[in-house]
Amino acid sequence: MHFPTLFSPAQIQVLDELKTRDLEERQAGSTEVMRVRALRQNVARFLHMMVLQTRAPLVAEFGTSAAYSTIHLATAAQRMGGRVFTVDNVPEKTAWARRSLEAAGLSEVVELFTCDGVEFAEALPSPLDLVLVDYGIPAFLPALDAVKAKLRPGGLIFVDGWSAEEEDRWETDPNYRAFKEGLEGDSGFAAWRMPLEGKVHLLAVKS
Repeated sequence: MHFPTLFSPAQIQVLDELKTRDLEERQAGSTEVMRVRALRQNVARFLHMMVLQTRAPLVAEFGTSAAYSTIHLATAAQRMGGRVFTVDNVPEKTAWARRSLEAAGLSEVVELFTCDGVEFAEALPSPLDLVLVDYGIPAFLPALDAVKAKLRPGGLIFVDGWSAEEEDRWETDPNYRAFKEGLEGDSGFAAWRMPLEGKVHLLAVKS
């Protein structure tokens, strides 16, 4: 089985449209709030495979945007009989994601939220199996303790990263350093900075 067979034709069409727009926006240097901001394709595919491999029924995503990554998570969760809970703090982005999910036939698998990270974390069910953070570390940091408490043993936190040239941000920025220490300094977690697709991500597993 190769990757295109994991998605329906409708899902492939939505993903292709979002990825094409994302590439165009990046090439144009867009800073608009309503830009796609999609994960890199192989990162999204990696997360899809992690949901399948862990047979994760409960997935949380911080940073819905237009639902590119949400579709990757939801197609895998659907196979496992699971659900995805996802949040964005821009109502127009939530509406856009809803349209994307409807077109992909995944509305019943995903519950959308529009609020801040702390409110979302408090509303999440438990135990969570996988958490994607593509939300900005400063916005997510206040929700970290609540997410850690709701994660099951063996559960994953994946933080979408940035280019290797910017890796020192983990040390120089106080928010990033506090987040890193909240995982790497917690004996209940094993954390690893994982290179993938030219970026350095943070992967943490609850022991």
